[in-house]
Amino acid sequence: MPILLHRYIFRSVLVATVMAVAMFVFVLVAGNAIKEVLGLLASGRVSWGQFFYIMMILIPRVIPYAFPLGILTGVLLVLGRLSAQGEILAMKAAGISLYRIAAPIFLIAIGGTVFAVAIAFYYAPMADTLYKRTLANIVREDPLRFFQTRTFVKEFPGFVFYFDSRDGPTVHNLRVWVIDESNRMTRYLQSDSGVITFDAETDSIKLTVDAAAAENRSGSDVEDAGGLHTVTFGDSSFSIPLDGLFGSSNQERKLSYLNLNELLGKRQQYLDNTEGLPAEEQASLVNKVQTAIQKKAAMGVAVLSLCAIAIPLGIKASRSETYANLAIALGLALTYFFLLVIVSWLEKKPELRPDLLIWLPNLLYQGLGFYLLNRVNKH
Repeated sequence: MPILLHRYIFRSVLVATVMAVAMFVFVLVAGNAIKEVLGLLASGRVSWGQFFYIMMILIPRVIPYAFPLGILTGVLLVLGRLSAQGEILAMKAAGISLYRIAAPIFLIAIGGTVFAVAIAFYYAPMADTLYKRTLANIVREDPLRFFQTRTFVKEFPGFVFYFDSRDGPTVHNLRVWVIDESNRMTRYLQSDSGVITFDAETDSIKLTVDAAAAENRSGSDVEDAGGLHTVTFGDSSFSIPLDGLFGSSNQERKLSYLNLNELLGKRQQYLDNTEGLPAEEQASLVNKVQTAIQKKAAMGVAVLSLCAIAIPLGIKASRSETYANLAIALGLALTYFFLLVIVSWLEKKPELRPDLLIWLPNLLYQGLGFYLLNRVNKH
């Protein structure tokens, strides 16, 4: 009898979880598409085939977020329905404890945790890197596709382009703004015409301008009008390396784009301090890497944490309504991720050990979950 019961609960929760994960993957991928790719599709800069390929690439990026939400929703839906229909009460009356009822659910959660950790440490970074490389390859195939007339082109970090008309690779009434890391203009260039081409040898976009006027701001204070210097010059050209535009291997990549092996290698590099950095800066860099590693692991363990608190709440809520359980799941998930964000703000304060505090939301949810489960089991 317990075996049949475990199969029934396991199958019900697994099916509900898979469906919920698929729903959240769709929502998160759609959100990423609207934010990052839909504008490129609408302007004709990417084709439909490239658009759907990029959507597939985005899936591993959102799974670390979708899986905890999915198992939380699946558990609340199934246990809420079983509790509302009196099936949980019947199981307890038959002498089956809530711990035995929850055993197949925790089995799903443990398997989901392993899966989510693997995604966070390996496949999500691979997807991030592939996404950037795909955008770079689209530019390589047809660089002019990204340059639309009467449109501020902002896809290239550090530059903003605008021109009134285009005749093949030649653009007219060209304006270029050079932006620094603080998003402040350091140089403004204007030319009656220019030619945009792709240089395969240097893997860069080459912009050749005719007689142009440029305004340079001094490096001391780019916002100070007194530091403005205007110069004019004849034919000139400059290049925008694609190697640095979309996070290629030759550029210092964000820690979120690195897999576990790369993160451990970077941590060891900072510990060895081969660059001779000051002790304070070295400690800060080591802490950032350690926090990135712990954050990826904590996101995977979030599957188990949200499952632990969903089990007693699903039984206690006794709701068969889908919308009510979805509302509870959304509230719990938002609270969890809000706590994670708060702890992430402490990354710049290594003395507070944010690499350890990042586990606080998991410990809180798991502790509260098992406490509530123990209380529900006694009643």
